[in-house]
Amino acid sequence: MTETVQGNAASQHTEHQSNMKHAQLEGFDTKGSWVAGVDIGGTKILMLLSHQNSGGEVHERRLPTQSAEQPELFFQWLFAELKTFSAEVGCDWDQLAGVGLGFPGVILQDEAVLRNAPAFQWPEEDIRPIIAKYYSGKIVLDNDVNMAAMGEVDQGAAKGHRHSVMVTVGTGIGAALVLNGELHSGQHGAAGEIGHFITGDEGLNSEYVADGDAFGVFEQVTSGTGITERARHYFKSGKGSELSLIWSLAGGEVEQIEARHVFRAAESGDVAALEILELPMRYMARGLANITALLNPSIIVLGGGVAASNPTYYLNEVQARLKRYVVLPVQVVIAELGNKAGAIGALASIRRHLERI
Repeated sequence: MTETVQGNAASQHTEHQSNMKHAQLEGFDTKGSWVAGVDIGGTKILMLLSHQNSGGEVHERRLPTQSAEQPELFFQWLFAELKTFSAEVGCDWDQLAGVGLGFPGVILQDEAVLRNAPAFQWPEEDIRPIIAKYYSGKIVLDNDVNMAAMGEVDQGAAKGHRHSVMVTVGTGIGAALVLNGELHSGQHGAAGEIGHFITGDEGLNSEYVADGDAFGVFEQVTSGTGITERARHYFKSGKGSELSLIWSLAGGEVEQIEARHVFRAAESGDVAALEILELPMRYMARGLANITALLNPSIIVLGGGVAASNPTYYLNEVQARLKRYVVLPVQVVIAELGNKAGAIGALASIRRHLERI
């Protein structure tokens, strides 16, 4: 996890002096100070505010994301909103000891540069000095999947597990690795980019995969977007019958077919749905088997819109198929915290950081 300590200019110059270890917390009653966790999405933002010591009331605020071509404008707006929220719940701005921020993209470990974030097409630059203009407390930055994984470890399905993996199945595919109780981010902050997995030759360079030789084949096949495109092609090619439940769920319009229709139909034993899902579910089971063989987690948590919309069917299919590939015991469960996981994880991450300094 990228733990970026952000402070004012004076404290940055004296960061390594022992008498400045708690410089950012001067004036705070640390038992009564506050922390914030912010999950930043392409369209929505969830802010959580709570006292630094866990167990107290958690206040939340949701708001639409304000798009900005430059990070300067975005963070000016974001921290203004956070300041307003803080005042509303009775937290003075100088009592806010730290903020955890989760982004839908890769945060480089040492440079605090946001990359691979389609919702934020910003210049690749260190965002810490920009944040420092609007907030001088401690900051923890990480991507949204990592923060969601920390949320599930702190309060959700992975609580009590030291070795866990969270896999999110939605528009795309992502994963976060928690090893020995700590996030593992890798050399470039991109550990867990399992969308680039190679899990077999089936489907490569085929009608269902745009480019079988390109990175991201696993994502193209197993994500909600991939399943949607696969289903639409199935019906466009004439394989699908109008008697299929998928067809009626989509109102008889091919372009209205979505992954959720396919899963709902599959629960009823719809032949077309089962055929469409055969490859995606096989790939997913193989991907989870590879994760299990390499990392030996005690639990794999499945999150994201696809898994959450059809949890019983999805989990049963994954578990049944995974048994064919693994010999190591691993528990596979559906995430418990839903769309709050990222903000809860951001809150937990900044608390952990403050406890260590």
